[in-house]
Amino acid sequence: MFDTLIESILLLFIAVNPISLVPIFAGLTSGLTKQQVKTIYIRASIVSLIVLSIFWLFGNAILDTMNISMDSFRIIGGMFLVVIAFKMVFGQRQLERQNTADTAIDDETIKSIAIFPLSIPLIAGPGAMATSLLLSKESYLSIADAVVSYLPIFIVVLIAALAMWLSAKLSSRLGPTVVTVVEKIFGLLLGALAIEFVIEGIRNSFNL
Repeated sequence: MFDTLIESILLLFIAVNPISLVPIFAGLTSGLTKQQVKTIYIRASIVSLIVLSIFWLFGNAILDTMNISMDSFRIIGGMFLVVIAFKMVFGQRQLERQNTADTAIDDETIKSIAIFPLSIPLIAGPGAMATSLLLSKESYLSIADAVVSYLPIFIVVLIAALAMWLSAKLSSRLGPTVVTVVEKIFGLLLGALAIEFVIEGIRNSFNL
């Protein structure tokens, strides 16, 4: 059970990649007061937790309503995560995030910045939503089993909140080079885990 918990935390952590939020959050909140920054990261964390919890809690019901099997979602979800991993390794994901952040500032939506772009799509993005759904199960053997399934979502969102809280100090200490290297490493790991999702989905679908 512990191994499953660690693997799930790692998978969602890579999908969200809180470290890449550090320089972006610092840029988005530059010039704001400490209270404004606090309000933004708390609100962004709460909204992200709610969004990912909805996908974890009702994702399977949504799939059943649309007559989509979990294995089919594993395949498409894994393929989608492969695309994100590709962008991470080749430096496109960070650029997209920064462009999204720049758009928010240009449109003068600073008051709602906690929701867009921080919560959606930077934290609770499509990859994180797909991963949250993949972490859920149709039924649980015990309360502990359900907690182990859900805990990665809470932990990773908490880490994202911590990263935003420490963004000003971390961004200056880590520097862009370290952030880039870490993101590429996470991209490779995410790609490998995503392929496992695709293989498992295909194996179950065709009873291989």
